[in-house]
Amino acid sequence: MTESASDDPLALDSQSRALLDELQEDHFRRTGQRITDAGMLHAALEALHVSRLGDTRRAAVVEALLAFGREIAMGETLSDNPRANQLVMEDGFAFLLAVIFDQGIAYQRAWAAPYELKRRLGHLDPVRMESEPEQVAAAIRQAPSLHRFVNNLSQWVVSAARRVTKQYGGRADAIWEGSPTAAELQRRFDEFDGIAQKKAAMAVEILERARKVSITQMQGSDVAYDRHIRRVFLRTGLALYDDADHIVAVARELNAERPGAIDFPAWRVGVDWCHPGVPDCPNCRLREPCPKLVDRAASVRGG
Repeated sequence: MTESASDDPLALDSQSRALLDELQEDHFRRTGQRITDAGMLHAALEALHVSRLGDTRRAAVVEALLAFGREIAMGETLSDNPRANQLVMEDGFAFLLAVIFDQGIAYQRAWAAPYELKRRLGHLDPVRMESEPEQVAAAIRQAPSLHRFVNNLSQWVVSAARRVTKQYGGRADAIWEGSPTAAELQRRFDEFDGIAQKKAAMAVEILERARKVSITQMQGSDVAYDRHIRRVFLRTGLALYDDADHIVAVARELNAERPGAIDFPAWRVGVDWCHPGVPDCPNCRLREPCPKLVDRAASVRGG
């Protein structure tokens, strides 16, 4: 509920009024929308109702997600092209570029993009790509274009080539060599243009899970603040409200040993069953423990 605050103020004492004002300001900070007193109270009561689902229900949801994650990780592929999969598994710079491309397009297309870019350029040499930005842009723009946002991606790819060349000696693999901690590795990814919390968290998990990179202290891994994960966390009652810090904190609390392990299976549930609008609950892997709080994710946009 996000209508303008125009209803009559409730009869509240000063402490309650101050608390309600604080909650309304927090809602505005998170959503950019003002909410009425009645709307805020409704949201607070709804959050209280969800919190009463209890730790046992939430633990059951997490365990179902982790079991699903173990199952799907065994046959995981990142694109529909076996050669593209092989490239991102063997070439560190191709992996980095795939992470950068993975935004606003189907993930299969994003993870195949480095292979196609290499085919068009004849190489994936970060030194050459830094010195030949026009060729990089032309290759990304060439029909069929490698991304919806060709200008941004061209700039981000060249910027990545520059950082890899200057900071990592031209070897993207150096980003994750030496058994870094999950938190440190996420910070390194976050330094690249076009990579923020969502993609940095995803990259850490894929490196450890699929490429078998040695990463220490995986309790420092995180879930991505992704629209699919947001829907799943809200509808299952894991999260009380839609906020990046809150959802990351929930994952850290509920699976402290490795919060990021929840990321991949929650994302797949969101993609395969927990759709926007009407989800496919009967076939969902979480159909038993999930309380099916469908309406709670109404504000999460995107397919």
